[in-house]
Amino acid sequence: MKYKETNRLANVCGFDPQSGCYSFTQDEREYLSLCDELFQKDEAPLEIRTKGEFLYLWYASVGKLEVYLNKRVLSSVEKNTYLIDGKSLYVGYSSGFDEYNLLNPITGEFSLSSHIPYELYVEDDVLIAYDDFYKKEIRRIDNRTEALWSFSFEDLGEDNIYTPDEVDRISKILGITENLLWFSTQFSRLVALDVATGKVVYQLSGNPADQDKVEYTQVAGLGDCFYWESDRSIVCISYLGFQVIDATTGDLAESRVFLEEDPDGIGRFDYIYAPNLQGDHFTFLAEMKTDRYGIGRVGIFDLKARKLLWTEEIIPFEERKATGNHLVTPQPLYISGDKLYIKDVKDTLHIFQRE
Repeated sequence: MKYKETNRLANVCGFDPQSGCYSFTQDEREYLSLCDELFQKDEAPLEIRTKGEFLYLWYASVGKLEVYLNKRVLSSVEKNTYLIDGKSLYVGYSSGFDEYNLLNPITGEFSLSSHIPYELYVEDDVLIAYDDFYKKEIRRIDNRTEALWSFSFEDLGEDNIYTPDEVDRISKILGITENLLWFSTQFSRLVALDVATGKVVYQLSGNPADQDKVEYTQVAGLGDCFYWESDRSIVCISYLGFQVIDATTGDLAESRVFLEEDPDGIGRFDYIYAPNLQGDHFTFLAEMKTDRYGIGRVGIFDLKARKLLWTEEIIPFEERKATGNHLVTPQPLYISGDKLYIKDVKDTLHIFQRE
């Protein structure tokens, strides 16, 4: 597999790999490239995201949202929105400090009868609310905001090695499968709750502080965790390797070390950053101990074949040294069909085409 860089777009604000749409600034003006048509805007959208047949454009200044369908604005919300993860059409809505709701921007209808002081997650008809800092709990709620169950993060146990006396918190909600709600935590734990009852079903940990806790199944360092949809598994990727956990049974199905599995491929890199699971592959940023002036290399790893498919130093050493340009971990590499997209620290969007 080979890719060739076909374009570099300067001063990019937001982009959507799935549609190829992007926004940018030029000569103190702001623009939107929408399906190969160029529009001047009062403000360039910071985030662009495909949601089914719709395209969501989010503007950072006041939280404005526009919903496009077939290159036309179908609806808009003037302020207080934010985009949330998942396939749902809902967006987050914040009416003030710690007051949140879910809004369907197409119908204008709120999901909840009132705003609540919880972060929100929705999948199908399941509504999840959580608060990492004050209530320190996760709960399932109904549309009237009544709690169907709640689970305290204190029940996960403390980390008496690295952060004693602190309460664990959610790092990422991975999704719901087989009636289990999976999430990863700040203390390097992986937890599955029964969606119907809120009871703990599985607990895994890569934290040395949990080695003597019988309630935790010990695994190697978890790294970044994702729900691997095609495999119905949880995959956790670190700079050392990856682990696959059966999302139904909670069993460790596979554990691989890059240096052993693919020594001449991904195993030759000393550091792996920003893993981004997409289908059966994950993309990453990479670095060697001898590299200087920041990250310049990216790659694609095939989880099924367990080997590196492609890697390239897209920002060479000479350019990094001369300009200070480099890649950054908040900007991962995206795959969309036969194209790749990644934005560097200077807001240049690099586009690659598979040969």
